[in-house]
Amino acid sequence: MEAATKLLSDLVAIPSMNPMGRGRMGKEYCEQSIAEFVAEFLRKASIDAELQQVSPGRPNVIGSVSVGAQETLMLEAHLDTVFADSMLIDPFDPIIRDGKLYGRGACDTKGSIAAFLQAVVNSLKAVKNMRYNVLLLFVSDEEYRFAGAQYAVRHGLKTDFGIAGEPTQLRIVRAHKGVTRWKILTQGVAAHSAYPERGKNAIYAMAKVIEKLQQYAEELSTGPLHQLLGTPSLSVGVIEGGQAVNVVPDHCWIEIDRRTLPGETTQSVLEPIHSLLNDLEGCEIREPHLSVAGMEVADYAPIVQDLAQAVRSVCGDAIVEAAHYATDAGIYNSVGVPTVVFGPGNIAQAHTESEYIELQQLHQATTIIERFLTS
Repeated sequence: MEAATKLLSDLVAIPSMNPMGRGRMGKEYCEQSIAEFVAEFLRKASIDAELQQVSPGRPNVIGSVSVGAQETLMLEAHLDTVFADSMLIDPFDPIIRDGKLYGRGACDTKGSIAAFLQAVVNSLKAVKNMRYNVLLLFVSDEEYRFAGAQYAVRHGLKTDFGIAGEPTQLRIVRAHKGVTRWKILTQGVAAHSAYPERGKNAIYAMAKVIEKLQQYAEELSTGPLHQLLGTPSLSVGVIEGGQAVNVVPDHCWIEIDRRTLPGETTQSVLEPIHSLLNDLEGCEIREPHLSVAGMEVADYAPIVQDLAQAVRSVCGDAIVEAAHYATDAGIYNSVGVPTVVFGPGNIAQAHTESEYIELQQLHQATTIIERFLTS
């Protein structure tokens, strides 16, 4: 298992922070360097690999292994990480201590990348035993806009089923919520704050919007229950407006996070919002800048049952569960590719100031995927 540990160390040492729409630039940002490393790793293992340019400096990596099988398994994880600004450790100097490897992305999701890559390399040593062709897909811009996965789907992704790597503690997530995010703007008229009657306060107008949204959020929280995921939710997460305390604000905007259930669409999410705010003057509802579907894979689906069998062969037991966060799996399921979420690491460590992954889980994940492919 030293190979998987070494591979993960190499991946963590390559910064791939997502600019998150904030215009951050430099060698530590975006996925070009890590994508080139992964592609070269695949080529050295005699695996066909290519870069798929999603946007400048932000490619996906696609590797393909054909063994003449009837079905193809996709192993997918994202290349990008969140910022490392507030980390208490050197984010790109991977250190192993007490059975844990520390560094930005070690858990989310370079651990999954390392496990998937090493499992495929190991499986190729007994290629006659491989049950599936393999599509290796490592995507860009998951942390902000899910752009890499969406691009791959739009450009001819072909596979029968998949595993999206995320830190699930080796549990199989067969259902999770989706997310839709958008902005609402209110317009006012600027005036000196000594004469507020001469202006129109955009923040006051937004207060009416927020009041209606809060009532609607409460209605959602008491609505019909999904057996695994509960109710959908709505949260106003950002508000910004005005230019100075002595000026009546002529603009205000909020950003909304709506967690969706499987089957909800962008249209079904926005229609109630338009109806709710239709009578408010000067209110503009922007189109969503992010919309990822919720997903649910049947418990009896082969991808769930076969992966659970592989997990039991290594861990003794397999836990199948649901999650409230969204992943790339929602995108693949929305186009008919049954995809579960699975990988080493604990989501509680993702994005933290001392991010780490337990190496035992990395090694177990490698073995699990190898057994899934070959037995």
